[in-house]
Amino acid sequence: MRLSKSLPQEEIMPTYEAQLRQDLRDYALELRQLAYTLPEGVGEHDLLQMSGRMRATADQVDRQGSVDDG
Repeated sequence: MRLSKSLPQEEIMPTYEAQLRQDLRDYALELRQLAYTLPEGVGEHDLLQMSGRMRATADQVDRQGSVDDG
């Protein structure tokens, strides 16, 4: 992978972690949208809760990184 050869490890990991956090937010949004399409709302509440937990986790990791950085 070219990125790993051009950047030091300490610069790659924050970029990779930021991408994973964004992916988790995107998946949470997709899950929320899916929940609203379920017939008769069966399972909607559980999927909405899971989506909320996913988003909160992505945001929590983001905030922790900001606190750890200074």
